[in-house]
Parts: sequence; structure tokens; C-alpha cells
Amino acid sequence: MNSLRSILTAPLRAFSELKLLGVLLAANLCIALIQSMPVLLPAISRFGHSLAGRGRPFPSPEAVFDFSKLLAQGGGPFLAGPVILGIVLSFGLQLVLAGGIVSRLCSPGRFSLAGFARDCAAQLGRNLRLLGWALLGLLPVVGLGVLITVLFSRAKKPTLFTLPGEHWALENPFTFWSLTHLALMVVLFALWRSSFDLARVQLYADDQRKTRLAAWRALKQMVRSPGALLGYIAVGLLGLAVVIVFSRLHAAVQVTSTGKAWLALLVAQLVVLARLGFSLSTTAFTVDVYRAMAPLPVQLPDSEANAAEPTPASAATQMVGAEAQAIGNDAGRS
Repeated sequence: MNSLRSILTAPLRAFSELKLLGVLLAANLCIALIQSMPVLLPAISRFGHSLAGRGRPFPSPEAVFDFSKLLAQGGGPFLAGPVILGIVLSFGLQLVLAGGIVSRLCSPGRFSLAGFARDCAAQLGRNLRLLGWALLGLLPVVGLGVLITVLFSRAKKPTLFTLPGEHWALENPFTFWSLTHLALMVVLFALWRSSFDLARVQLYADDQRKTRLAAWRALKQMVRSPGALLGYIAVGLLGLAVVIVFSRLHAAVQVTSTGKAWLALLVAQLVVLARLGFSLSTTAFTVDVYRAMAPLPVQLPDSEANAAEPTPASAATQMVGAEAQAIGNDAGRS
């Protein structure tokens, strides 16, 4: 497998699936709308359809102050409820759509919404069982990460997870040892996540029903392929960098009018689109890993194939020889 080539082709393959990205973006918008309902409904009932107020500039300082008091009256559940609801819905949506995403990235044909929904439903049970094995496999990964952190602490080497808060504010937390520890944590997490993605590809491509075998085979493949693992990490880091750039662009948009508010919403969807696209890119990368590990049919060379299959000329010669032998036997008996 050419990992460097797959690093470039996997994002292109993912972002070329415009219809699939549109479906995923619409699903995320629905989740965001459901998540924001506990906040939007009281705000709309209190302020009407706009926080600008009646004839005041956007946003109105009075409206913002009143909205802050409304949030304070709701307390913790008012803010924590939508966050928990959004996490649960997003996690469930990923499980439901996983089968359709893998089938689409493995298929060269056109996107079909009916086929996508059918594949999502057909692979849901297997993906749920695979999630159980993935969570079980996460335990030794977490244990190994804790062990590495303890060893660094015993050796009195700094890590980003054990530095005090004042060190982050007054000194540079990024040293050789802290970055080394962070790199080890990234490799461990990428090994677990890439194995999970590769196992989902195997479940669809091989029609594998034993999820335990698929998870174990995927883990062995990623351990034996350090180039593929590094390529998977590179695609993930590239996606993280792009999302950070779009997030900074979104933060630079100052909402001073209704038009700027719609612009900020549009840029926010670009951030979500970039995140979804690179999430598909990592799955597309594991599809390339699967194709490299899949056994190819054995093909004989041309000379051996010709020798194995009798030609019409050789068959005719054998028939003539058989007839001549039969005539000779008849003449001897007579």
C-alpha cells in the first residue's frame, strides 16, 4: 500500500461524495436544531423572533442582559440538558449512519438515498456488536496510556496531562518530553480508532458476521502496518488543522447585524462540513488499507495457462492418434 498516495487521495475521495456530505450535513443540522430547542423556545417566547428588540441595533444590550438573566434563572439543567442531548444524538447518529458511509466509500457507483438507508439498517446490528468489542479493546489502550504517564512522572519528566495550571500560564508547556508523551498518546488512540474503522470496512466488504474476528484481524493489520497507521494519523492531523483554520475564520466574523449573523451561521456550516469531510477521509483511508490487505486471486502465467488448457489443435491431434491406434488394432486382429 502506498500510504503517501492514500493520504492525498482519501480526502479527495471523501469530498467528492457531495450527496453523502449533504445528507450528513442535514442530519447534523437537525441534531443542532433539536439540541438548541430548550434554549430557543424560552428565548423566542420571551423576546419574539429577534433578539434585536423593537427598533434597537443588533444585538441589543438590553436584550442580551435580559437573555443572560434568563439563562441564570434556568440554572445548570438549562445549559447542561442540551449539551447532553446533543452528545447522545450525535453518538447515536454515527452508529446509525456507519454502515451506509462504509458501503458508499466501498462502492464505485452513484449515490442512492434508498440504498444508503438500506445499508445503514443492514449493518446496524453488526456495528453495535463491533462497538462493544471496540469499547472492550479501549480498556487496555487506556491502561497502557496511564502506565506511560506514570512512568514519565516517576522519571520526573513533564507531560501535558500532569502540568499545573500556572505552568501553562507562565511557562512554555511544550517541551521535548511533553511532546513525546503526547505523540505516544496520539499513536495509541489512532491505533484503536483505525482498527475500529478498518473492522467496519471488513464487516461490509467481506460480509463478515463474527465481529470479534473482524476486530482482531483489523488490530493485527494496523500493528503490522506502521506506514498505514502513520498515514491514518496524518489524515487526522490534516483534518484537525483545516477545522482549526475554519474555526478561526468563524471567530473572526463579528456579529453586528442580522446579515453578519447569517454569515456566521454559514461559516459555522463550513466548519462542520470540513469536520465531516475529514471524518469520511479517515474511513476512505482504511478502505485503501483493506484493499491492500485483501488476498488477490492467483493467476497463472501465460505459458502455464496454455499448458494447463488443451488447445483445439492438440485435441484434434489426440483424436487422430486414437483413431490410428484403433485401426492398427483391428488390422492386427484380422
